[in-house]
This record gives sequence, structure tokens and C-alpha cells, in this order.
Amino acid sequence: MLGEIMAISRLRMASDGEGVSTLVAFYGCPLQCQYCANPYCHEEGTQREAYTPAQLVSELSQDDIYFKMTGGGIVFGGGEPLLHANFIHEVCQLADPLWKKRIETSLYSKWDLVRQLAGDIDEWIVDIKDMNPKIYRAYTNMDNSVVISNLKKLIEIVPKEKIWLRIPYIRKYNSQGDVKKSVDGLRKLGFSRLEEFEYIV
Repeated sequence: MLGEIMAISRLRMASDGEGVSTLVAFYGCPLQCQYCANPYCHEEGTQREAYTPAQLVSELSQDDIYFKMTGGGIVFGGGEPLLHANFIHEVCQLADPLWKKRIETSLYSKWDLVRQLAGDIDEWIVDIKDMNPKIYRAYTNMDNSVVISNLKKLIEIVPKEKIWLRIPYIRKYNSQGDVKKSVDGLRKLGFSRLEEFEYIV
């Protein structure tokens, strides 16, 4: 089994949860966001390396002491890391149990891939975009019913404290009022860890 990895970013602090973390950025994403933070995840010519799970864990082990001393660990991102759920599951099985495992995801994925990682991931960092389906489609070119369905299922099998939802104000696509509506809707679904922020474009 091989994972298509665009980059490994070490010694990250205060950007991916507690402690020092290493971001593993995977190739590929089903969304077409207008302000994509990593547009290279769509381009065939993007340079990427293939790792086996064991090779990746060996690479990550150089930061073992930082992970354990600070409560940090691996962050799986991209692109959309859930496209690589099988690979991530294997990495989590091989990695030190004391390393935190986090995932940064749009949650736009088949539910089976989300469920597969439910027991592996210590923190889900979910970029919601917007709960309004018209706004979501205008921004991503996709339907957010998949995301909402996955959110409802995820909170049934993962403690809500492990789910961190990020709701952006996206200029030209939504308003501060739209963000508030999204936050209110997510609270009604039972979520409590909600972060509002602005995409800087």
C-alpha cells in the first residue's frame, strides 16, 4: 500500500491543535474551492512521493521527542486526506500510541472512509465552508448534503470534544450573517467546538 504525499511539513506549532505537529499533505481532493489553499492537489504534474505506511512512520519518528513532550503528533491533511483512509489507518496502527493523530478534512467523503478512521483519530478538524447548500455549491461546486450527513453520523460515534469545526467568512461568497447561521445550525446538531475565522484572499 502506497500513499501519494505532496509534502511533509515538520515542527508546526499552534496551527494544528496542541503541541508540535508534523503535517502530512496528501494529493487529491473532490472539491473545487474558489480559494483553494493548496491548488497543487489537483494538478497532475504536482511533485509527490510514494510512501508505504512503515516508511512514513519511520520518517515521522525523527520528531518523536517533540510529539511526546508537547502533546503533538501527526496531522493528516491535503488535499482531502479521507481519500487515503486505508493508508492513514495503517499508519495509525504502526505509529506510537503516544503521538496524537489529527485530521484536517472537508468531510466530503463516503461515510465508510470516515467511519474507518473513527477509532484512530484523536481530533477531527473540519473545514465546514458554509452550511447553506447554495453558498457551499457556489464556492466548492459540490453539494454539502454529504458533509452534513457525515457530521450527523460522526457525532454519534466520536465524542464531540474530539470534533473541531471551522466556519469561515468567505468574501464574495457568504456574509457574517451566514456564518452565524452556520454556527447556530451546528450547535443545534450538538457541536460545541466551533471556530469562526476569515479566509484571507
